[in-house]
Amino acid sequence: MQHPTKRLTQVCFSTSRPRRTTVQTVETHDPPDDCPDASGDANVDNEIQNANVDNETQKPRRRAGSTATRLGGRALPLGPALRIQQAQGLTQRLMRRLGHGSLDLALTDNRSVMITVRRDAPRRHYDVRVHHLFCDAPEEIVDALARYIVLDDRKASRALGRYIDFNDHRIREPSEDSKAARREVQLRTEGKHHDLQATFNVLNERYFKGEVSAGITWGRNAARGKARSSVRLGSYTVEERLIRIHPGLDQGWIPPVYLQWVVFHEMLHAVLPIPTVNGRRQFHTRAFNEAEARFEGIAEARTWEHRHLPQLLRI
Repeated sequence: MQHPTKRLTQVCFSTSRPRRTTVQTVETHDPPDDCPDASGDANVDNEIQNANVDNETQKPRRRAGSTATRLGGRALPLGPALRIQQAQGLTQRLMRRLGHGSLDLALTDNRSVMITVRRDAPRRHYDVRVHHLFCDAPEEIVDALARYIVLDDRKASRALGRYIDFNDHRIREPSEDSKAARREVQLRTEGKHHDLQATFNVLNERYFKGEVSAGITWGRNAARGKARSSVRLGSYTVEERLIRIHPGLDQGWIPPVYLQWVVFHEMLHAVLPIPTVNGRRQFHTRAFNEAEARFEGIAEARTWEHRHLPQLLRI
């Protein structure tokens, strides 16, 4: 999932990731693309980037009317047999409304892109990727989904957006499987130069009244020293309620105020709501930016980052 990135020439944090889109529509006569999860470990990230290139890989079209169940880069909370049954059930409900044409449906557990539609109007073929929360949607929402798939109906899109907002807790809250996955993650908070848990605790008490319950850890070690166009400094994974910080920030020349800014940014992602505006889930809203401005060292951190961008791109 792609979220807004932080450009090399300016400071603007992501979530990831990369745009987080609720509804995506593509008119095409080509075979459908399988959209990979672009974020790896994280749902929300803080990235310094110089260039952003999206690559697409085309896959052969499946048999018309077939149902595919794919994982959006992560294990789904339900077993594959039940997931296939759910996909077939939703496909049948939609086909009764579509009438003519063919439909390929893929269920996802993606926390950013709720619906993706690729329309081949001349052939009346529709490739749809939809979040599994729509499997048990009421009839009026399935009606809206069908109208959106075929007609790109604006009124239907608004109805779908309201349904997504109403069910936001089902998107953000981790499943039992994801809670177990977090328990399996070995948290590493003490570094050679910085202690993440201590940093988190200070920020939590100072700005959040101790109410942020997310975990925090240093991320996996990566090759250093090689110049790159972007670097992801931090991320927040909704499923695990876990903040990961780039281990390259555990160096003596990284000032505490800068690390605090990165951690504070990810803590905001853990607590602030994610509104849907014009069919897109917005992560860095005005409310988010205003909340981030409460960080007392933000001006100092931004100035330091601007002066040390080349070094940061090599961590």
